[in-house]
Amino acid sequence: MHTLYHRIDSAMTAIEAHSERYCCCVLNEQGQEILFFRSTEILPCSEGFSRAKAVTAHAFQLDTQTLLTISQITEAIKDTRYCFLAGGLIFPSPTGKTLFIGLSSDKPDSDHKAALAAAQALTSTEILP
Repeated sequence: MHTLYHRIDSAMTAIEAHSERYCCCVLNEQGQEILFFRSTEILPCSEGFSRAKAVTAHAFQLDTQTLLTISQITEAIKDTRYCFLAGGLIFPSPTGKTLFIGLSSDKPDSDHKAALAAAQALTSTEILP
């Protein structure tokens, strides 16, 4: 358990380099939520957006930043379960499985970078104390 807490703490620190108010959701390969954490203060919409970004990355098997460039998809799909804003990622776990992260913050222009930093911290292979 110490390793999980350390990884979450590292992810929170990595995100905080980009934003002080955020929510982060992680889904497994089946699209089930396996982890959710957030800053003490959040924007009211951040929780829903973080989950929707993770769901979108899982459903389309693409980062949401990439989906933003495909107007045929973003204009055609109006389902509120999905969010086509940057901050949804696909990333490999240390065990080789695919995970999906959704991050929403008070600085949307930084969500993609913050999500990348969180994914890197969560999947770090360094030996932890």
